[in-house]
Amino acid sequence: LGKVTHKMLSQQLKEMEADGLIYRKEYPQVPPKVEYGLTTLGYLLCRFYNKFVCGDKTTILSAE
Repeated sequence: LGKVTHKMLSQQLKEMEADGLIYRKEYPQVPPKVEYGLTTLGYLLCRFYNKFVCGDKTTILSAE
């Protein structure tokens, strides 16, 4: 991925969450733990990208 700063990663994750592409799950523990995952919209966008941009030549996500 190259060099990505913590600030830039945090900013991008917040934007994708605000856009409804990913969800964030926080765990109340020490040290803090946070997980991210695709929402249904994010999953469908990946499928669309695979089909219409990549011509189904690559697989970002397998059909579940």
